[in-house]
Amino acid sequence: MPLTQSTRDGHLRLLVNGGFTIFQAAEYKPQLLGVVDAADDVLEVDLSGVDEIDTTGLQLLLLMKREAALQYKQLFFNGISPAVQSVIDMLHLQDTFDTQPSIQGLA
Repeated sequence: MPLTQSTRDGHLRLLVNGGFTIFQAAEYKPQLLGVVDAADDVLEVDLSGVDEIDTTGLQLLLLMKREAALQYKQLFFNGISPAVQSVIDMLHLQDTFDTQPSIQGLA
């Protein structure tokens, strides 16, 4: 299953695996927004299993971040995979995702 929910330390946790591109966007969008709605005050999204992402996938992550903020919830992106980090670096969104550029992203 590409999206797997669990709890950790009493908070909702979402693990994303596989591709996170325009081809999955229509399927993932309602699921991702549902996870934000279901979370209490903290939501953790683990991106360590993402092996492919494009700007549409990144837009969905930004949408989750915005929706969480509108609901006064904290959203944390953890385990950022090299594929995700590469797109974050390319678009200079390190501050938005609270990450540091990878060495490859600096080249």
